[in-house]
Amino acid sequence: MKKYVLNALLLLGVAVFLTNCASLTGFQDGRTVGQNNVELVGSANFSQSPDFNNLEDQDTFGTDIPNLFFPNLEFGARYGVSEIVDISLRLNTNLNVGLGAKVQVLGDQESKTALSLGAEIGTFGLISGLWNVQIPVYFSVHPKDNFSWYLSPRYIYQFTSYTGAENGLRYLGGNTGFFFGRRHKFGVDIGYYNVGTNDSSLGLLQVGLGGRFALGGSK
Repeated sequence: MKKYVLNALLLLGVAVFLTNCASLTGFQDGRTVGQNNVELVGSANFSQSPDFNNLEDQDTFGTDIPNLFFPNLEFGARYGVSEIVDISLRLNTNLNVGLGAKVQVLGDQESKTALSLGAEIGTFGLISGLWNVQIPVYFSVHPKDNFSWYLSPRYIYQFTSYTGAENGLRYLGGNTGFFFGRRHKFGVDIGYYNVGTNDSSLGLLQVGLGGRFALGGSK
């Protein structure tokens, strides 16, 4: 029994360090949560990832990018510092941590359509030296008070402090999905990104199920 437990822990450790790409999950629409409101987000995802093993021994990310596929759980929170500005924190079981902000430029918490601009900086394991900067746009349509559809294009640049910011990976793609529910919402998220260097690229698919849970006076 002890042998099986040790093997399982070893497999989990290898899987974590093989799947340390930038978080590709969505589950955000174009609305902010509103001033002083809080929203918790949780999701279970299946994501593809490049293999970043032994980055410290490479001058660049290389021309051959392996393709990995592994499940992960992600948890996050958003807080409304004003009616149109949110700050957010999210982390997942691949040890990715991200801190972001979102500004709503079209609509409000009750409008049928909404558009927000965002930015996020993330890292793998806090001390790994692997960083990513994300620039998302959040658009959503809310035809009913218990249903919404969103589309979120996103650009990501990921680099390591071992090689310098000029030798990074570029992600270009986005997420789409829908939510059911009024106060607490549940939905499906699908993301697709093309990621690569100047010499090579591949497509990454992400699929997830998640929920958003309002706290206190949140709408």
